[in-house]
Amino acid sequence: MGGLEEKSMVDLKKIALFSGLSPTDFSLIKAYLREKSFPKGAIILSENAPCERIFIVQSGRIKLYRMTSSGREQILEILGPGDTCACNPGSMEWFCNATAEAMEASKVWFLARDQYVRMVQTNSKVSLTLNKLFADKLRCFGSLIEEVSLKDTKKRLVKFILDMPAPGSSGAVPSIRFTQEELAQRIGAARETIARHLQQLKKAKLIDIKPRQILILDRPGLEKLLA
Repeated sequence: MGGLEEKSMVDLKKIALFSGLSPTDFSLIKAYLREKSFPKGAIILSENAPCERIFIVQSGRIKLYRMTSSGREQILEILGPGDTCACNPGSMEWFCNATAEAMEASKVWFLARDQYVRMVQTNSKVSLTLNKLFADKLRCFGSLIEEVSLKDTKKRLVKFILDMPAPGSSGAVPSIRFTQEELAQRIGAARETIARHLQQLKKAKLIDIKPRQILILDRPGLEKLLA
Protein backbone atom coordinates (compact mmCIF):
# COMPACT_ATOMS: atom_id res chain seq x y z
CA MET A 1 0.00 0.00 0.00
CA GLY A 2 1.42 3.35 -0.93
CA GLY A 3 0.58 7.00 -0.43
CA LEU A 4 -2.31 8.68 -2.19
CA GLU A 5 -2.02 9.95 -5.71
CA GLU A 6 -3.21 13.48 -6.51
CA LYS A 7 -5.96 12.16 -8.78
CA SER A 8 -7.70 10.81 -5.65
CA MET A 9 -7.72 14.12 -3.82
CA VAL A 10 -10.80 15.65 -5.46
CA ASP A 11 -12.98 12.82 -4.18
CA LEU A 12 -11.24 12.72 -0.81
CA LYS A 13 -12.07 16.36 -0.08
CA LYS A 14 -15.78 15.53 -0.40
CA ILE A 15 -15.69 12.99 2.45
CA ALA A 16 -17.97 14.17 5.26
CA LEU A 17 -15.55 13.04 7.97
CA PHE A 18 -12.91 15.46 6.67
CA SER A 19 -15.21 18.42 6.00
CA GLY A 20 -14.08 20.27 9.15
CA LEU A 21 -10.36 20.08 8.46
CA SER A 22 -8.35 23.17 7.62
CA PRO A 23 -6.09 22.95 4.54
CA THR A 24 -3.11 22.36 6.85
CA ASP A 25 -4.86 19.64 8.87
CA PHE A 26 -6.14 18.04 5.68
CA SER A 27 -2.62 17.86 4.28
CA LEU A 28 -1.40 16.19 7.47
CA ILE A 29 -4.18 13.59 7.49
CA LYS A 30 -3.76 12.99 3.78
CA ALA A 31 -0.17 11.95 4.39
CA TYR A 32 -1.32 9.18 6.73
CA LEU A 33 -4.04 7.73 4.52
CA ARG A 34 -3.30 4.55 2.64
CA GLU A 35 -5.26 3.33 -0.35
CA LYS A 36 -6.01 -0.32 -1.11
CA SER A 37 -8.17 -2.21 -3.60
CA PHE A 38 -10.21 -5.32 -2.79
CA PRO A 39 -11.89 -7.82 -5.13
CA LYS A 40 -15.48 -8.91 -4.60
CA GLY A 41 -15.80 -11.16 -1.56
CA ALA A 42 -12.60 -9.95 0.11
CA ILE A 43 -12.70 -9.49 3.89
CA ILE A 44 -11.53 -6.03 4.92
CA LEU A 45 -12.10 -6.31 8.68
CA SER A 46 -13.17 -9.33 10.74
CA GLU A 47 -15.67 -9.41 13.60
CA ASN A 48 -14.02 -9.50 17.06
CA ALA A 49 -10.55 -8.99 15.62
CA PRO A 50 -8.37 -6.17 17.02
CA CYS A 51 -9.18 -2.99 15.11
CA GLU A 52 -6.16 -0.76 14.54
CA ARG A 53 -7.53 1.36 11.69
CA ILE A 54 -10.70 2.71 10.17
CA PHE A 55 -11.55 2.79 6.49
CA ILE A 56 -13.38 5.17 4.19
CA VAL A 57 -14.93 3.82 0.99
CA GLN A 58 -13.55 5.42 -2.16
CA SER A 59 -15.46 3.25 -4.63
CA GLY A 60 -17.61 0.12 -4.62
CA ARG A 61 -19.83 -1.25 -1.83
CA ILE A 62 -18.85 -2.79 1.50
CA LYS A 63 -21.27 -4.75 3.68
CA LEU A 64 -20.96 -4.84 7.46
CA TYR A 65 -22.46 -7.98 8.95
CA ARG A 66 -22.51 -10.23 12.00
CA MET A 67 -23.13 -13.95 12.20
CA THR A 68 -26.29 -15.01 14.03
CA SER A 69 -26.42 -17.91 16.49
CA SER A 70 -27.87 -20.02 13.68
CA GLY A 71 -24.87 -19.27 11.44
CA ARG A 72 -26.70 -16.87 9.12
CA GLU A 73 -25.31 -13.53 8.02
CA GLN A 74 -27.19 -10.48 9.32
CA ILE A 75 -26.25 -7.41 7.33
CA LEU A 76 -26.08 -4.34 9.55
CA GLU A 77 -25.13 -1.72 7.03
CA ILE A 78 -24.09 -1.20 3.42
CA LEU A 79 -21.33 1.37 2.91
CA GLY A 80 -20.87 3.19 -0.38
CA PRO A 81 -18.46 5.88 -1.64
CA GLY A 82 -17.78 8.44 1.08
CA ASP A 83 -19.05 6.23 3.92
CA THR A 84 -16.83 5.11 6.79
CA CYS A 85 -16.71 2.40 9.42
CA ALA A 86 -15.45 4.98 11.94
CA CYS A 87 -16.27 4.01 15.53
CA ASN A 88 -15.91 5.60 18.98
CA PRO A 89 -12.40 7.10 19.19
CA GLY A 90 -12.61 7.16 22.99
CA SER A 91 -12.72 3.38 23.42
CA MET A 92 -9.83 2.01 25.48
CA GLU A 93 -9.74 -1.17 23.40
CA TRP A 94 -10.77 -1.50 19.81
CA PHE A 95 -12.32 -4.67 18.46
CA CYS A 96 -14.37 -4.91 15.28
CA ASN A 97 -18.05 -5.45 16.10
CA ALA A 98 -18.79 -6.65 12.56
CA THR A 99 -17.14 -8.17 9.51
CA ALA A 100 -16.58 -5.88 6.52
CA GLU A 101 -16.72 -7.60 3.13
CA ALA A 102 -16.50 -6.16 -0.38
CA MET A 103 -19.77 -6.73 -2.24
CA GLU A 104 -18.05 -5.78 -5.50
CA ALA A 105 -14.59 -4.66 -6.55
CA SER A 106 -13.92 -1.82 -4.12
CA LYS A 107 -11.26 0.66 -3.11
CA VAL A 108 -10.84 2.12 0.38
CA TRP A 109 -8.64 4.55 2.27
CA PHE A 110 -7.24 3.33 5.60
CA LEU A 111 -6.42 5.63 8.51
CA ALA A 112 -4.48 4.27 11.50
CA ARG A 113 -6.16 4.37 14.90
CA ASP A 114 -3.76 6.86 16.51
CA GLN A 115 -4.10 9.32 13.64
CA TYR A 116 -7.88 8.98 13.68
CA VAL A 117 -8.07 9.60 17.43
CA ARG A 118 -5.75 12.60 17.16
CA MET A 119 -7.83 14.08 14.32
CA VAL A 120 -11.06 13.84 16.31
CA GLN A 121 -9.60 15.08 19.59
CA THR A 122 -7.91 18.13 18.10
CA ASN A 123 -10.65 19.31 15.73
CA SER A 124 -14.08 20.25 17.10
CA LYS A 125 -15.67 20.38 13.63
CA VAL A 126 -14.57 16.82 12.90
CA SER A 127 -15.91 15.76 16.31
CA LEU A 128 -19.30 17.31 15.51
CA THR A 129 -19.34 15.61 12.10
CA LEU A 130 -18.53 12.29 13.74
CA ASN A 131 -21.40 12.76 16.22
CA LYS A 132 -23.77 13.28 13.30
CA LEU A 133 -22.44 10.12 11.61
CA PHE A 134 -23.03 8.18 14.82
CA ALA A 135 -26.57 9.58 15.09
CA ASP A 136 -27.29 8.47 11.52
CA LYS A 137 -25.97 4.99 12.33
CA LEU A 138 -28.21 4.79 15.40
CA ARG A 139 -31.25 5.64 13.28
CA CYS A 140 -30.17 2.99 10.78
CA PHE A 141 -29.81 0.34 13.49
CA GLY A 142 -33.10 1.40 15.07
CA SER A 143 -34.78 0.81 11.73
CA LEU A 144 -33.04 -2.57 11.44
CA ILE A 145 -34.33 -3.61 14.88
CA GLU A 146 -37.83 -2.57 13.87
CA GLU A 147 -37.57 -4.54 10.63
CA VAL A 148 -36.32 -7.70 12.30
CA SER A 149 -38.97 -7.44 15.05
CA LEU A 150 -41.75 -7.64 12.48
CA LYS A 151 -42.88 -11.26 12.36
CA ASP A 152 -44.23 -10.91 8.85
CA THR A 153 -41.32 -11.37 6.44
CA LYS A 154 -43.16 -9.60 3.64
CA LYS A 155 -43.66 -6.52 5.81
CA ARG A 156 -39.97 -6.56 6.76
CA LEU A 157 -39.09 -6.63 3.08
CA VAL A 158 -41.50 -3.82 2.19
CA LYS A 159 -40.27 -1.65 5.06
CA PHE A 160 -36.67 -2.14 4.02
CA ILE A 161 -37.45 -1.19 0.41
CA LEU A 162 -39.29 1.95 1.57
CA ASP A 163 -36.58 2.97 4.05
CA MET A 164 -33.66 2.65 1.65
CA PRO A 165 -32.29 5.94 0.28
CA ALA A 166 -33.21 5.49 -3.36
CA PRO A 167 -32.41 8.20 -5.87
CA GLY A 168 -33.79 7.28 -9.29
CA SER A 169 -31.14 6.08 -11.68
CA SER A 170 -32.95 7.83 -14.52
CA GLY A 171 -34.33 10.67 -12.39
CA ALA A 172 -37.90 9.34 -12.37
CA VAL A 173 -38.07 5.84 -10.88
CA PRO A 174 -36.48 5.30 -7.45
CA SER A 175 -34.34 2.17 -7.26
CA ILE A 176 -32.15 0.24 -4.83
CA ARG A 177 -29.14 -1.95 -5.64
CA PHE A 178 -29.59 -5.28 -3.91
CA THR A 179 -29.55 -8.90 -5.00
CA GLN A 180 -32.10 -11.31 -3.53
CA GLU A 181 -29.35 -12.97 -1.49
CA GLU A 182 -28.26 -9.63 -0.05
CA LEU A 183 -31.85 -8.78 0.83
CA ALA A 184 -32.25 -12.13 2.57
CA GLN A 185 -29.10 -11.48 4.63
CA ARG A 186 -30.21 -7.96 5.51
CA ILE A 187 -33.74 -8.93 6.55
CA GLY A 188 -32.91 -12.25 8.15
CA ALA A 189 -34.97 -14.58 5.94
CA ALA A 190 -34.46 -17.39 3.47
CA ARG A 191 -33.59 -16.37 -0.08
CA GLU A 192 -36.49 -18.41 -1.44
CA THR A 193 -38.93 -16.51 0.79
CA ILE A 194 -37.58 -13.16 -0.36
CA ALA A 195 -37.80 -14.24 -4.01
CA ARG A 196 -41.45 -15.26 -3.57
CA HIS A 197 -42.42 -11.97 -1.92
CA LEU A 198 -40.59 -9.94 -4.55
CA GLN A 199 -42.48 -11.71 -7.31
CA GLN A 200 -45.76 -11.00 -5.51
CA LEU A 201 -44.90 -7.30 -5.26
CA LYS A 202 -43.91 -7.26 -8.92
CA LYS A 203 -47.14 -8.97 -9.96
CA ALA A 204 -49.06 -6.31 -8.03
CA LYS A 205 -47.11 -3.68 -10.03
CA LEU A 206 -45.69 -2.16 -6.87
CA ILE A 207 -42.08 -2.79 -7.91
CA ASP A 208 -40.10 -3.97 -10.89
CA ILE A 209 -37.06 -6.22 -10.69
CA LYS A 210 -33.91 -5.76 -12.74
CA PRO A 211 -30.51 -7.44 -12.38
CA ARG A 212 -29.14 -6.35 -8.97
CA GLN A 213 -31.79 -3.65 -8.80
CA ILE A 214 -35.32 -3.11 -7.48
CA LEU A 215 -37.42 -0.30 -8.94
CA ILE A 216 -40.16 1.27 -6.80
CA LEU A 217 -43.20 1.81 -9.03
CA ASP A 218 -45.90 2.53 -6.45
CA ARG A 219 -44.67 3.89 -3.09
CA PRO A 220 -48.19 4.60 -1.70
CA GLY A 221 -49.19 1.05 -2.59
CA LEU A 222 -46.18 -0.34 -0.70
CA GLU A 223 -46.95 1.88 2.29
CA LYS A 224 -50.50 0.49 2.47
CA LEU A 225 -49.05 -2.98 3.03
CA LEU A 226 -47.57 -1.77 6.32
CA ALA A 227 -50.82 -0.29 7.61
